Amino acid sequence: MTLKQLEAFYWAATAASFLVAAQRLHISQSTLSKRIGELEAQLRTTLFNRGGHRAALTEAGEQLLPLARRMLELSEDMRDQLAAGGGVRGLCRFGVGELAALTWLPDLVSHAAAKYPELRLEPCVDLGSALEQRLESGELDFAVVAGHSTRGAIASEAIAQVRFCWAASPALVGRRRAVDAALLERHALITQPGAAGPTRMLEHWLALNGLQAPRRLVCNNLAAIASLIASGVGIGLYPRGWFRRMAARRAVVELRGPQPLPALQYTFQHRRDDHRALLTRLRELVRETVDFDKSGPLWGG
Repeated sequence: MTLKQLEAFYWAATAASFLVAAQRLHISQSTLSKRIGELEAQLRTTLFNRGGHRAALTEAGEQLLPLARRMLELSEDMRDQLAAGGGVRGLCRFGVGELAALTWLPDLVSHAAAKYPELRLEPCVDLGSALEQRLESGELDFAVVAGHSTRGAIASEAIAQVRFCWAASPALVGRRRAVDAALLERHALITQPGAAGPTRMLEHWLALNGLQAPRRLVCNNLAAIASLIASGVGIGLYPRGWFRRMAARRAVVELRGPQPLPALQYTFQHRRDDHRALLTRLRELVRETVDFDKSGPLWGG
């Protein structure tokens, strides 16, 4: 019995499919199946029922899973304590939203490269709901997204808050600064898709204040939304850090609603059954680098 065989079994048992498990281990699906077969031969038992649409654990497989997890965690602990660089190496796939990608993601990648030279990062930028699904299926190691996950298999830890404000081109709104029914009827409200964290927060705010936005322009690119607002196509939300820089250029002005927009909580999410030292190290690094107000090259920073 080898660690590679136990690793193949563990990821095959916890990932969405053998294909996803093989991708996580950077091996072919046939190699994954071979290692599991070798483990079954050594244990003289069947670990998976392979007859259905998705391979399911047998009773023996269910018994082995927590034991395999403990063995892999012990191996991880040994590397963490004895290996140079804390044993953090290999490939880490993780997800972030677009706001993170446009602000602090470059810092995270560069700091990780300096601190853990044997670690290779592969970021995925997408909406939070899509990232949570990929995280639960085993495709990602962690994700930093807006809000807490409602999925039982995913743990969420608060990592940062982001403040948004209403913004518009001064040429579009003139002297009007109040976000009210008349303004929303006159101008298009530019937002991300409904599954995006800022949009969910905005919809709640509108409902709380008894407002509707009959004219909508939905765009899946945050930088494009900022440009559309500054160009006078419609009104919308800016992250507070972005607004300060654009307002300094007199490209946008702040609008005021009946009450302030609530802060949007961002969380570090990972699978509850994943206790690798890698996640502890990366969570610490995210805490050190996260800054949603950071200026980037797109904003003249």
